[in-house]
Amino acid sequence: MASAALAGCGAGSSSSAPAASGNDAAAAPAAETAEAAPAAEAADAAGDAKYGGTLRFGYTNSIATPGYTPMATANAYLYYLTAAYENLITYDDAGNIVGKLATAWEVDNDEPSITWTLREGVQFADGTPFNAEAVKFNIEEYQANNRTETANIKSCEIIDDTHIKMVMEKYNSSTLESVGFFVFYMSPDAVKNNRESLDNGTCGTGPFQLSEFENNAYAIYTKNENYWQEGLPYLDSVEITTVTEEATRKTAFQAGEYDMIDTGDPTTMSELDGQGIYITEDNHNGMGIGTLGLIPNSAMDSPWADAAVRRAMCYAIDVDALNAAFRFGTAELTDEWATTGAITYNNDLNHYKYDPERAKEILAEAGYPDGFTTNLVTISGLSDMWTAIANMLEAVGIHCEMQIVDGATQNQMYMDGTWEGLMPHWTTVSPDLGLYMGRHLDYDGAYYAKGIQHPDKEMNLLEEIRGCADPEEKHNLERELQAAIYDAETGSCLFGRPLYVNTSTIYKYDYVHDDNAKVPFTAAWDLAGCYIDK
Repeated sequence: MASAALAGCGAGSSSSAPAASGNDAAAAPAAETAEAAPAAEAADAAGDAKYGGTLRFGYTNSIATPGYTPMATANAYLYYLTAAYENLITYDDAGNIVGKLATAWEVDNDEPSITWTLREGVQFADGTPFNAEAVKFNIEEYQANNRTETANIKSCEIIDDTHIKMVMEKYNSSTLESVGFFVFYMSPDAVKNNRESLDNGTCGTGPFQLSEFENNAYAIYTKNENYWQEGLPYLDSVEITTVTEEATRKTAFQAGEYDMIDTGDPTTMSELDGQGIYITEDNHNGMGIGTLGLIPNSAMDSPWADAAVRRAMCYAIDVDALNAAFRFGTAELTDEWATTGAITYNNDLNHYKYDPERAKEILAEAGYPDGFTTNLVTISGLSDMWTAIANMLEAVGIHCEMQIVDGATQNQMYMDGTWEGLMPHWTTVSPDLGLYMGRHLDYDGAYYAKGIQHPDKEMNLLEEIRGCADPEEKHNLERELQAAIYDAETGSCLFGRPLYVNTSTIYKYDYVHDDNAKVPFTAAWDLAGCYIDK
């Protein structure tokens, strides 16, 4: 898999495999100046940071296009993106918005617009300056790729090299975070001069740049000598190896082939406790938390186009039994787009209960007294749990034919909306529904949106939420949207049945320092100040 190299940029190749290879918040204040502390300061304070070494990460997911960031829409890709690319804002470990490539911003609700102050002295890996022109170029590149995160930007007005005004089509309380966090900046020269090189390489402002890459296998990043934070990064390189098989990843970690692995498997977690350093993702009032659910394709001509059939499916699934069998009873359960303690959780809904007789009754009323046959699309690592779910659905007359695909195929299906029947639904359920649910509910949303219906009631509520500047009124509208979708008797059930809160857990050895894996968003995985001491 050869690719043309860019001068000064990371360009991937398939010349060799790494040694360790294995088989969405409320609107900001009018003026905001919170700035992330450079990683060097934290490390220097500790006084023991060391240069050199390679961080080896065994990861469940691969990325198809590591360098052309508008094409990388899944949250699972963010571990790859943040090694080489940066955004205007990020989050601290309390979930607060802080500056990254931007040092300040001002929101004008009346115009409406956001004026950004950009960090000075930053260059891309090829030497191209990061400035207002580069920001404008990237926003327009994202828009050309129909990214909903930038859809509300009507124009970008360059004030000078370090100031740019983004004029909104209309006021949207989620736009600051949407364009500030979800746009990762590429060198304009790299895109203009050799766009294809970014299929297997990178050219960002981040601490590392891609040097070798093989899809579904590995990505090797080496130090960006042009990095803007003086003295960083400490590491020489980062290797991310795709290991989809849970047992293989765990065993390789125990054998010292990886310094870090990710897992959501309770069996693995129980076995690894005490073997490394257990890092969990704090809730922070729901910030950064994800859920795993089961979503029907309601956009296709099938029984799933009927909201009643979707509700019947929810009644047929015994989430308590799934939690006991596959999560050892440790999972937090939810049946909305929120955790139970979040400000946007609606306590007043008719919540789903396991009731297979009610499911059969609804199916008969909908015209399916004898049930029907559908697909259940999943990946191999979760096949046992999905088989159990298929058995529950079979008991009420919904016969599931299992379709096992690889992770890349599944990602493409949920971005294109092309899955038939049912498939897993991974989502971030942070409190701002206008941003995080919007990325799934928008007509051209980044995830799953092309595979679901878009009822007027839900779409109108989404727009009201985005246009609401009063936090209390906005939260009331968000709870109303929860009811429109998740009420067990009347909801549209667009996103099917949430199963449980799905936190990302990182295990690492204690010689890995300052990797920031416990920050609430995986996208805030900042390796600039990471070092290895062993």
